[in-house]
Amino acid sequence: MRNNAKNRTFIRYWAWLLVAGGALIMLQGVISLYPPLGQGLEWSRAEMAAGQWWRLLTGHWIHLGFVHLALNLGGLALLPLLFGRSLPAVWATGYLLAAPVGISLGLQWAVPQLDWYRGFSGCLHGLFVFMALAGLRQQPVWHGLLLAGMALKLGFEAVYPSGTASFIGAAVIYQAHWLGALTGLFAGGLFLASQRWMLRE
Repeated sequence: MRNNAKNRTFIRYWAWLLVAGGALIMLQGVISLYPPLGQGLEWSRAEMAAGQWWRLLTGHWIHLGFVHLALNLGGLALLPLLFGRSLPAVWATGYLLAAPVGISLGLQWAVPQLDWYRGFSGCLHGLFVFMALAGLRQQPVWHGLLLAGMALKLGFEAVYPSGTASFIGAAVIYQAHWLGALTGLFAGGLFLASQRWMLRE
């Protein structure tokens, strides 16, 4: 029974990924045909200062191009293979709505020279950390190794710029990855605390 539940969770994650991936591909297709749409949705310091606050969220759901999008979708598809399970739907949905706003506000404060930004990679790093923490109790060694690997990656790319810049056609904003990881750390802490509270109840 437990294996059946895990299989259903795994299938639901892949179904969600296909739907989300399809929607992002369609959005990128529209943007490629009509670039002003992308300009109206991207994270933009000047436009947000003028009151266009929706960019705090939408800037993380659009990309520089299909290669940029494919890299992020590939990372998203890798998560169930690494962790073998998805988060509860309410937690995953809440995170993917709140994290972009948190990362965006962090970019405003931590990277004052940044004028604009597009991409899901900050949220992707946070989702990785969130899922690693959520499963830490069940598989402490494996999830601990994954968290250590993420910490090494974040430290390395802060010193040595990512090689993916040549693929996506713009500099990689590693601070978004750091901020994403912090949002994942916060969300993971809340999740673990809620699990402990439920066990006591």
